[in-house]
Order: sequence, then structure tokens, then C-alpha cells
Amino acid sequence: MQKIFQRIINYLLDQYAVVLVLLALVSGATYLVLITDIREQEGNALLVKISSEQGQLIEEINLSLTHKTYLTDATEVRKIDSKIISNIIQLEESHAALREGVRFIREGQRLIHIPGQLSTELRQLYFEGAKPLDTVMREYLSIARKLQRIPAGEITLTNTDLSRLFFVYTPVILDEISRVSLIQQRHSEFMLSATINKQHISFVITLASLITVGFLLLHPLISSLQEKALIMKQEADNVINTTHSLIVGLDAQGQIVLFNQHAQNDTGWSEEEIKGSHFFKRCIPDDNLNALETLFNNMMSGAVKFGEEIETKMRISTGELIDVVWNSTVLKNSVTKQPVMFLATGLDITDRKDAQRKAQQANIELAEIGLRLQGEINLAAALQRAILPSPHINLPGMQGQANLLTSSEVGGDYYDYYNIGGFHNILLIGDVSGHGVAAGTLVSAAKAGVYPLIVSGITSPAEILSSLNKTIRATAQQSLLMTMACLSLDARTGKLLFANAGHVLPYVLRYQSHEWVMLEASGLPLGKSLDTDYRAYAMELTLNVGDKLFLYTDGLVEEESPSGEAFGYDRLEAVLNAYTDADVDTLRGKLLDALAMHCRGTAYTDDVTIAIVVHSDRVTQASTMDNEVSDIIRISENFYRQGEHPIPRISKEYVVFLAEHGYADLLTRFSQDGICRILPRHDDVCKKLGWEHLLNQHHDSPSDDLFALMPGNAEHRQFHLTHTEDKLFIMEEIQSWLADQGRIAAEQLEALMVILDEMTENSLYAAPRDGKGVAYYTKGESRELSEHEEVRIDIALSQDFLGLMITDNWGTLTPGIFLKNIARSMEEGVEAGIGGVGLYMMWRLADYLQIRVHPQKRTQVTTLWDLHGTVDMNVDSGVQFLYHSEHEAA
Repeated sequence: MQKIFQRIINYLLDQYAVVLVLLALVSGATYLVLITDIREQEGNALLVKISSEQGQLIEEINLSLTHKTYLTDATEVRKIDSKIISNIIQLEESHAALREGVRFIREGQRLIHIPGQLSTELRQLYFEGAKPLDTVMREYLSIARKLQRIPAGEITLTNTDLSRLFFVYTPVILDEISRVSLIQQRHSEFMLSATINKQHISFVITLASLITVGFLLLHPLISSLQEKALIMKQEADNVINTTHSLIVGLDAQGQIVLFNQHAQNDTGWSEEEIKGSHFFKRCIPDDNLNALETLFNNMMSGAVKFGEEIETKMRISTGELIDVVWNSTVLKNSVTKQPVMFLATGLDITDRKDAQRKAQQANIELAEIGLRLQGEINLAAALQRAILPSPHINLPGMQGQANLLTSSEVGGDYYDYYNIGGFHNILLIGDVSGHGVAAGTLVSAAKAGVYPLIVSGITSPAEILSSLNKTIRATAQQSLLMTMACLSLDARTGKLLFANAGHVLPYVLRYQSHEWVMLEASGLPLGKSLDTDYRAYAMELTLNVGDKLFLYTDGLVEEESPSGEAFGYDRLEAVLNAYTDADVDTLRGKLLDALAMHCRGTAYTDDVTIAIVVHSDRVTQASTMDNEVSDIIRISENFYRQGEHPIPRISKEYVVFLAEHGYADLLTRFSQDGICRILPRHDDVCKKLGWEHLLNQHHDSPSDDLFALMPGNAEHRQFHLTHTEDKLFIMEEIQSWLADQGRIAAEQLEALMVILDEMTENSLYAAPRDGKGVAYYTKGESRELSEHEEVRIDIALSQDFLGLMITDNWGTLTPGIFLKNIARSMEEGVEAGIGGVGLYMMWRLADYLQIRVHPQKRTQVTTLWDLHGTVDMNVDSGVQFLYHSEHEAA
């Protein structure tokens, strides 16, 4: 037996070289398998890093685009554009690599990429489903490049593409990228687990081979093989330590047994001081503990095989907290198949969370800025609406309609009309080059330039345009231009003068004619040149009663259909000539309907304004009324106080009570007798206004009362309400304008503002009533005024007088209501909320009050103050209520 064993030993010794070769092959094969897995693991770690960094690139692109919306410095804009382009290129390259399934392997000292193949799960995510990630990412990159090319001054937070980028694509991409990162991380963890398992198996096989052969022949080689195994383990540890994730291994008791280098760097704890610590007690705050600890218990017990992604806070060595997203797996005993280690791989997302919080804060601040800017735009729009006259044109010998449709909150179109001297009607229509706030500002400048022309009584269109040309040139400095057509009609003779400043040409329709004819006159736009002589190109013609005029802005003919075809002059003239017999309202409706049908809607790209007027009748110049007082019945105070006297049964507007002293105690009797014209004989204000002039106020005048009453030239501002919310804006504008004049006493300004508030409230809520006297609207109700409703405010300031007038088209106030209300306020006192107090305050706060009513047609309330006097509520001021009706008002 001993000889047989000896022979076997001798044989093996003879085959020593063969055994060494076999052992070398086993060791080499084991090394190649492990080193291949290790190199692939390095590539997987890089893929995890790339997928994680995509989210940061998207957030940086979004944040840079947000910054670009409010940058004005060219250098900063170039820097931010360069940053956006760099991030887009990086995002494109990383997306291409992940989409193509590129693999990274180590070659020498660097990682190189080689073609690879996507897993089924990643392929479905990138290329399948309703919104594949590849498609969404391409669209995101396309929009991002488009937004980057937009100049900084033209991109705003309301940009449709920017909103889609932030709120449509970004949330989807970030969610899908997180899923890609999770899949890559799981794959990396699986490969890492497989590598570790292979390492153990290889180590066992190698060790078993060494032990088997070593006991026979190769005992000297065991130490060498052990050294190689140790090297392979170190390389595996290097992979763990070089990955860009926190890798923490826990034993069954939750104690730390593995803490890679990245975890040490992020937390500040060395492996020596953290190993053996209870992970959950030391590293996870109590309020974040439950979910992760529950997952640990379930996976180590085998109840759960795969862990869901969990986000928690993690305490670091300084006591601060960082944000970490954990993905977990377990390593099992190769024999018992029981979990022996809980492996948690974490991604530090603290910087990303901080960036998200900063981006959210930036969005909140930008939203606040946007709201403030929108509020300012709304205020500008309200003021612009207020400075335009009513769309219902009603001038002596000329009636018509106007319509202004703006393409944005503040428009660049302008129309205006007014009367000079009772028979000269001026009609203006203009268009600023562009629209928006800048164009609206120029419209306001034009309106301001018209005021002195009204006061000066200029009726020549050429002179009007020349004056406005200087105003626009001084305001815009040629940065914006304005076209304008100006027509002046003498309603006594029908003589029409027309001058043009580069505006589209108006049309005229002769009475009973069936074809509109274009009026031709040329001239440079306003603001272009100060040397333009508009008189050289002006034209003159005579209108007959019944002739019509049509004015418009170029937005009407340039509006395009969805296919890009302009509305054009042919369509315009076709509509005009098809309705030559139609009245103004019908023609206006047909034109707007035709435009809306052509454009498939009313959302226009440019402002559209039209005005249609008809020369309705010849006007006879009113004769001077200073001596026409023979029809007035004067009642002296002494006679009236002697006892009750019958009042003549004539219209009460012909009866004037001449007060010698205070007359407040007679208000109740005035109410009973219907006396509604009371003039204090010794009142300085009445003397300045002119006694004969005041006595003749019962004669209706073509001019508004404010301008008929105020002596001399006056500066004038006019405002039209289109919404109840306009009141506050207009009141602020009036108060600011009057305060800037610097010559109005504070008490007079305060009195005017009180009366303005009361008068406006009456016109908006008290005046609108049905035939039975029932109010249409509740006081304080927010509403838009109908197109047939007019509430107009006029302010005038002369050398001696301050005047306020408000006009509405209801005509529901009667002398009886007026007198009863102020008499009741005198007897019962003033109390807020009680009807009639507003009328009483108007009488008490003003130096002169005049109310003119055309029943069911118009109410005009005018108040005047003597700038050289004071406000004294104990003085019984002059008041006249003029009610133009064939029947006595109750």
C-alpha cells in the first residue's frame, strides 16, 4: 500500500509543470471574470452619474432661461446664452449615450465607450409608450434652442414656449430621468452584488483548488494565490469606493459594516469611526426613520425582495442634514440563501433640492413681478379707456358710432371728436406704429396735445395736425410715429376740411348714392419731421345732409385669415357698397361681422378702429342770450317770505328765485312749490359768472354746461368710464393732475374729490333705473358698462375758476327728487347711507351747482369753485335745476 501511494506521489511530481499550468489557467480565468465585472461596474457607475446629472442640466437650463427674461446687460446676456448652449450640448451628448445603450469600459487610465444594447425596461422607457422619453427630450431640446435664440428683450415669462418648457416638458423629463437613474442604479447594484458573489465563489474555488493541490504538491503556491485573491478583493473595494454614490452596508442588527469612500467624503465620518455604529440611530433623524427602517426589517427578513426608492434626511458629522435618495438590496449567504447584508446605495440630492427651492423662490418672485407689471398695465389700459370719448358720437349736425378693438391690454389706436363754438365738429382718428404700453403712452400724449387745441378753438385740420406733430416729435423722438386723419365739419354750411398725416384714406358716401368714394390727401406721419406742411395737401368739399363718412385704421384691412390672406380693401369696399342704405349702427355691425368671419374670431393681431358718422342736419348759430331774459319770472325773497303765493303754472325752469340772504330755511317750501332755480343776488360767484348768463341757462345750448359757464380759456381733461372699476383710477389721475397745477387750495381739491365720488356713484348706480324707478344695479356692484351707456367726467381749470362736470345718458333725476332730498337733509341732518345726502353735499361744498336733465336721455351735473374764495358749508350757494320736458316733473 505504501508503495502504491509512493508511486502516485512520484507521478504527480513528474507532472508538476502540468499542475502549475492548470492552476494558472484556473487563476487566470477567475481573474479575467472578476476584472471584467469590475471594469463593467466602473462603467455602470459612470452611467448612473450621467443619468443623475441630466436632471441638474435641465434645471440649470430652465434657471438660465428664467434669468434671461429680466437681464438687460448685453455682457450678462452673452454669458447666460453661452451657459445655456453649453448645457444643451452636454444634455444632448449624455442623452445620446444613454439612449443608444453605450457601455463604458476601462482602457488603461481612462474609460472609453463602446456600442451596447439597452435593457428591455430602458428601451420601453426611451422609445415606447404614449410619450417616449426620447421624443420628449428632443422636443425639450428643440424648444430650449429656440428660446435661447430669442433676444433678451423679447422673451418674457408669458412666452408660450417658455411656459410649455417649464410646466409641460420639464416635470415629465425629470420624472422619466429619475426612473432611468433608478434603473441604472439598480442595474449597477445588481452587477455589484453579482461581482461580490462571483468574487466569493471564485475565492472559494480558488482556495479549494489551492488546498487540494497544496496538500499534495503546491503548498508553496498557496500564499501566492491568497495574495492574488486579496488583490482582486481590493479592486472590488476600489469599485465600491470610487462610485459616485453613498454605499452603506448593514448587518442584521443594523450596524454599519461597509461605508465607502464617497460616503465618507459626503458625511465627514471616516470608516473607522462609523463602522459598528447603529446606522438608523446615528445617521437618520427620527422624523425620517420609519420608512427606511421598516424597509430594512422587511428585506432582511425576506418579506420584501426589492426595495422602493426612499428619500430621507441624513445626519453628517457636523450635525447638518443632507438630502439622500436611497435604493436598497440585500446580499445573501451562498449556502443558506439568507440575507446577510443590507446594501443601501444613496444619491446625495442636496444641491438639486437647493436648486429646486431657489428656482421655486425665483418663480414666486417673478410671478409677483408679473402680477405687479400686469396691474400697472391694467391701470394704463383703464386710463387709456378713460381718455377716449364715448363711442356714441353726438355732435351738432353730426351723429355716428366708433369702435376700438385693441389686440393687447393697451392699444395704439386713437379716435376723438369734439365741438368748437357750437357748429365746428372735429373728428380725429390715429394709429401709433405698434401697440402695447409704449404705443398707449403716445396715444395719451396725443390726447394731451388735443386739450389746448380745444381751448384755443382751432378748427383747421392742418393746424391741428401741425400742432400734434410737434407734440409727438417731442414725446417719442422719432422712436415711434403716429398716423392721423383729421376732419373738420362746419355744421352750418356742410363745409368739410380734411388733412392727413400718413393715415389710411377715409371714404365718403353721398346721400342716395350707392358707392363709397375714397378721400385722398397725403402727408408725413406725426413725429417724422417738423418741416411738414399739412396745409399743402389738405382738401375741401361740401357735405350735404345725409352724407356719410367712414374712417378706420390699417388694422382693419391688414388683419389676416388663418391661411394668411389679408382682409384687404376689396372686401372692405364690397361690404361698404353692399349696405349703402343701412344706418350707421347696421353698417358698423356688418363690417365687424365680416372681419370676424374672415379672421375666424375676434382675437386680432393689431388694433382695429372704425368710425362712421352722418351729417344729419344743418345747424343754425345760436344768438347771444345775454339779453334774452324777458321770458324769466323772477321771484324776490321779500315777496316770497310775506306769505304763500301761487306759482304761475308754467314750466318751473322759467321761474328764478332771487335770494337776498340765506335761503336754507325755505328749501321745504321750494320743494312744495317746485322752485328749482335759486340765485343769491349778492353772491360774488354769480356776479363773476354773469347774471344775464345764469338767467338764460334755461335755453339749451349745443355746448356742454361746463364750457358754457366758465369764462375765458380753460385747461380741460376728459375721462370716459367703461367699467365701474375705472372710477378709482380716474379719481387718482384727476387728483394728481390738479395737485400738479399748484394753485388749488387743499380744501377746494378735497371738496371736488368728495363731489366727484358722489356724482360718479350716482351715474353708475342711482341713475340707471327702469320706467317704474327701480334701480338696475346694486350699489357697489362691479360691472362693465354697456356699449349704449355713457358716463363722462370733465375737469376744467381757468385763471379764476375750477369746474367739474359729469354726464350720463339716463336722465332719471327730477327736480322733485332733488329738492325733497336736500330739504330732508337740512331738517334731519346728514347721515351716511341715507339717500339724498350726496345731492346735499354737492350743493353745500360747491360755489355754484347746476343740473340739466333731458328726461330719459341725459343728465349733466356741473359744479364750480372760485379759486380766490374758500369752501364754506354755511353759505347757501347758487343752484339751478334745468328740466327740459314738455310736462312738469313731479
